[in-house]
Amino acid sequence: MSKYFIYGASFSEKGRYHQYYLQGNTFLGQGFIEGYHRYILGGIDGIIPEEGGKVQGDVYDIDQATISKLDFLFNYDTKFRKEVVDVKLENGETLQAEAYVWNGTVAK
Repeated sequence: MSKYFIYGASFSEKGRYHQYYLQGNTFLGQGFIEGYHRYILGGIDGIIPEEGGKVQGDVYDIDQATISKLDFLFNYDTKFRKEVVDVKLENGETLQAEAYVWNGTVAK
């Protein structure tokens, strides 16, 4: 099992990807990361490092089968890379989790 910071409306409990990608994995809490900004990149959201940015999301402890599905969805190693981020949970705890980070650029 590995901790992942998952962001974007599509992965929320009512989102279209939640049931297929996250159901059955352990929800650890809601929180945010700093130093990143979230952008809508067509059919999926992506985050990029950006000073002063803040991204809301959820942390899950997920299994290897789910990681493989997420890697495929995010085009891991092509469109996205993984970075370890510090997530500040609503309960005040901070933990480290992996997050998918966009490799490209965005028009601002």
